[in-house]
Amino acid sequence: MDHARATQLLPAYESGTLGREETRDLHAHFKACEACQSRIRLRRAALQAGGAGRLRPRGLEDPEIQRMMARNRDLLVKILLLLVAAWAVFKWRR
Repeated sequence: MDHARATQLLPAYESGTLGREETRDLHAHFKACEACQSRIRLRRAALQAGGAGRLRPRGLEDPEIQRMMARNRDLLVKILLLLVAAWAVFKWRR
């Protein structure tokens, strides 16, 4: 893939609407093209600094984040129950 074609496909890539084969070709182009690499680095830095777009940092509404939070909550509840049980056994034996 040449640089002109890669530049045309970047908006579709960033919005997530690019096909699998074109995405694969674009990734191969990214590995070889310094200009595209720096453009992507710049875009990601701008998004992390508060810009808008598809590559934004994941927020609390992300389903994966929700699953991780639920798993952590469940683990904390189990730990708390074990601590209460250990405290009760300790008090009962005294």
